Amino acid sequence: MHHDELMQLIVDGGSEAVEFKKSAGMMREAVETICAFANHHGGYLIVGIDDDGSVTGQHVSDDTLKNVANEIKLNTEPRLYPSIEKVKLSGKDCILVTIEESPLKPHLAYGRPFLRVGPTNQRMDREQYQYLLQQRYNGYGFDTQILPQAGIQDIDLESLFKFVETANSVRDLNENTMLPPEIILEKLDLIRDGHLTKAALLLFGHQPEKYFLNHFEIKCGIFITDDGYDQVINEKEYKQNLFNNFELVLYYILEAIKKNSRKGRIHRLEAYEFPAAVIREAVVNMIVHRDYRQDIKSTVEIRPSAISLNNPAQLFTPTISIERLKQYHPSRPGNKLIARIFYLLRLFENWGGGTLKIVNETVKSGKKEPQFSYSDGIFRLELLR
Repeated sequence: MHHDELMQLIVDGGSEAVEFKKSAGMMREAVETICAFANHHGGYLIVGIDDDGSVTGQHVSDDTLKNVANEIKLNTEPRLYPSIEKVKLSGKDCILVTIEESPLKPHLAYGRPFLRVGPTNQRMDREQYQYLLQQRYNGYGFDTQILPQAGIQDIDLESLFKFVETANSVRDLNENTMLPPEIILEKLDLIRDGHLTKAALLLFGHQPEKYFLNHFEIKCGIFITDDGYDQVINEKEYKQNLFNNFELVLYYILEAIKKNSRKGRIHRLEAYEFPAAVIREAVVNMIVHRDYRQDIKSTVEIRPSAISLNNPAQLFTPTISIERLKQYHPSRPGNKLIARIFYLLRLFENWGGGTLKIVNETVKSGKKEPQFSYSDGIFRLELLR
């Protein structure tokens, strides 16, 4: 975060997402605040600021930062690993602790769950805690969980070996395609403790709807008007594994959008209405970043004025915001195993530049800047025609 942005946070005062501590000696309260932020929408803790907003400063050494990190790590469950850095404000050293909304909430601090309510930390009631606990087991990060009832017979071996061949070519995965599928899946972290993970079934499952009905499908449609859902043509719903769904949805969109043709030296050259790289990136983001705990289908709507891709998701605020999607930002895939497979396919980069690429390539092609929005748990990308 830039100096001016930090100073503005101080001017605005403590809030739902900002708290000040005068010194690192107030660590118990600080850990409770970090826990409350993680259980809510994330936030910033600045150490070296008095309650009235005056910058008092704080001695900050490498050991100080390590001690703060250890205090948070050792006294939270599941453990929290926020960003901790030394910053200079009004010429004085301070500590900035940044924590995102956690996909593994609820977290405990010193054995108790806290929630951020306005500018205060409050003990979470039992009902709230149980609800969030249930969400954790069905939410982001679930792709690492195992499915004991699933077996290798549930894996589409054609998809798996096609992936290996592609990854060997584009990422030098250097994997032996003659190995048994169980060994390949284990080396990809898609088998754990002898059981298939949910990521394995989503990515390469023969019939993923057997385990994830209404949680992974992608519904596509071409609409005659900009509003309503009655007048739709060429409606499709893709229910194959994610590896196949990506190719099917990409092909659907590219076939549906306009193409321009111009004469080349030897052959006629075709250019899509939007760069193919933009459509590819948009589809990958929709698959990698979707929240698979929600029984809501991802959708692609092709309308006269825009193409929109919609999927349930979680913004990892405050690090990720709608505004920051149009600039370089940390990569925060909620489904790390799924993201890694698309990385090995050279379709996903772990740099946080995917949405920026969508913006830049779209504008470069002469189109209006794409629009991102997030409402009621649904992320939406609009490519304006």
